[in-house]
Amino acid sequence: MNIKIAVVGGSFVDIYIYGDEPHRCEILEECGGSGLNVAFALHQLGFEVLFFSNAGEDHRGNFFLSKLQQLGFDTSHIERKSGETGLHISFNDKTIAVKRGVNDLDVDIDWKVVSDCSFAFINTEVSKRTIENFLKNFQGKIFLDVGPRRILNDEVRSLHEDLILIGNESQCERITCDVVKMGPSGARWNEIHIAGDGLAHPYTTGCGDVFDAVLIFSLLKGEEKRVALERAVKVSQEASKSFKSALAKAQAVKGLLEDAMAGLSTSP
Repeated sequence: MNIKIAVVGGSFVDIYIYGDEPHRCEILEECGGSGLNVAFALHQLGFEVLFFSNAGEDHRGNFFLSKLQQLGFDTSHIERKSGETGLHISFNDKTIAVKRGVNDLDVDIDWKVVSDCSFAFINTEVSKRTIENFLKNFQGKIFLDVGPRRILNDEVRSLHEDLILIGNESQCERITCDVVKMGPSGARWNEIHIAGDGLAHPYTTGCGDVFDAVLIFSLLKGEEKRVALERAVKVSQEASKSFKSALAKAQAVKGLLEDAMAGLSTSP
């Protein structure tokens, strides 16, 4: 799929801790941030992704960029800035600490490069000023995930004429979303509701990012809203069963989507 998409979002190093006994815990260190996860998943699904973000001039920033480059992901639009790279820590899949670091600084957008993109994704991991500036100046369709921070309201719709708002149920209490992610209950787009399996799977971190990527992929492929929702629910649900880190889910998204499409095509 020869589609170029701009993604503006956060860059974090994720630390996952699993277990209840200090000397028997499993600790994973991985690249993360919802913006990066969506960008990486879209890259896996065949898009040409321009990812705009900030990383600090510290050891975490070195780790973050080196790992992504090893994975073949374009880091040329990730700006190194004075300060600390964002840090996210979870314990048994529950977030316990977040240090935003240089994600609080404005993200520099290369508008000459972005002018080649007809589509974009942005979320609230970046500064409110970055979001507003991007919405006012980008010429094309924008998918805006209103999470993870509650810094926007319905006035955001006046900033861009072709905008699709996505968020989870609690986030969409503050702002009217087009697409609402409902966890085990599935998702809805206005009157369209796709049910989930109703089960609490063990590894939910990053599932919303996979949902966003699959939804965008399906819509830009020309699928109807119901089909796009169904695929996004199915893939994010499957990702929560065995892939621990958010980036691992993003790496596996292509195979998960292929399996979901095969399963859905044979459903009665």
